[in-house]
Amino acid sequence: MTKNLPNIVFIIGMGRSGTTLLTNMLNSHANIVACPENEFIIFLQQNFKNEDFSNPKVVDSFLGIFNLEYNRVLSFWKPDLNVLRQDIEKLEIKSFENVCKLVYMNYPFAEKNKNDVSCIVDKNPIHSLYLNELQKLFPDAKYIILSRDYRDNIVSRKTYSDKNSSILKLAVAWNYFYQQIAKSVKSNDLNVSYLRYEDLVSNPEDELMKLCDFLQVEYQNSMLEFQTLSKKIKSHIKESASAEKYEKISSMHQNLEKKVSSDRVGSFDSRLTKNEIAVLNFICKNEAKKIGYLNLIEDSSINLRQKAVLQFYRLYIPLFYNLEKIKLKLPLKIKKILLRKKQ
Repeated sequence: MTKNLPNIVFIIGMGRSGTTLLTNMLNSHANIVACPENEFIIFLQQNFKNEDFSNPKVVDSFLGIFNLEYNRVLSFWKPDLNVLRQDIEKLEIKSFENVCKLVYMNYPFAEKNKNDVSCIVDKNPIHSLYLNELQKLFPDAKYIILSRDYRDNIVSRKTYSDKNSSILKLAVAWNYFYQQIAKSVKSNDLNVSYLRYEDLVSNPEDELMKLCDFLQVEYQNSMLEFQTLSKKIKSHIKESASAEKYEKISSMHQNLEKKVSSDRVGSFDSRLTKNEIAVLNFICKNEAKKIGYLNLIEDSSINLRQKAVLQFYRLYIPLFYNLEKIKLKLPLKIKKILLRKKQ
């Protein structure tokens, strides 16, 4: 394990596009460790990417972060810190890249022999905006770009949003994510595989076989039996998280204990008004065409007020995420102070 750590694969794309479903499917493979959101890489990369993990103080500082609430989204797991420390000690090359891989190898729901693992999968939608940084850290990484019809995606994100978000804001964010992904793929010549949610739920076996070829692992039928894993994760959250957090995650992932179904494909048609659909088509149709949604677009227009609001969000969304990037470049001491104040 210390000489040849597995290669890492990042699942990227806008949240609520089937990323958790795909993660649980992949983690049900005997040779894959696939982990849901934990934002430790982007939170720590600026502070630890050049550190020497043979220094016990560096290791202590790194491990201490996992006791803080640094995730900006709901996250329910962290590695066993004692086991992770032991694994770091065994590393021959004690780099930030290798230590990050060990964090994933200690995902508590992997439940497999580490020596059998040939692929690590990280699922973090926010990583869609950090591909340049990730590629520098993991030059041999692969990327699965997952997408979903923007209308279904926006309905889902609006349903589970903490705030009553405008569909214009959600649409601009959808566009922004896939625009940034496309730029990073082109500028870094990334090794990518594209997958649409609609294809995954309609033909799961065929799509998983294609992914296994991309990941260079043999297809296993166990990947379609992910429901048991989903139930274990849900049980863990119920025992370890607050009632509020459990209810939210349980609601968001209620279909993960069922067989794969395409029932929710096109559900936007009964949940959005004709005007709302027209607005989303106007904003997202060009970007949607680029990622394969060729037959779903209607000609549409929006009024002057909507155009003004749209222009505001087109300025606001990039500014918001770029400010988040600046925060992540702060010294670790300052970031810890900010976290304590937030909590």
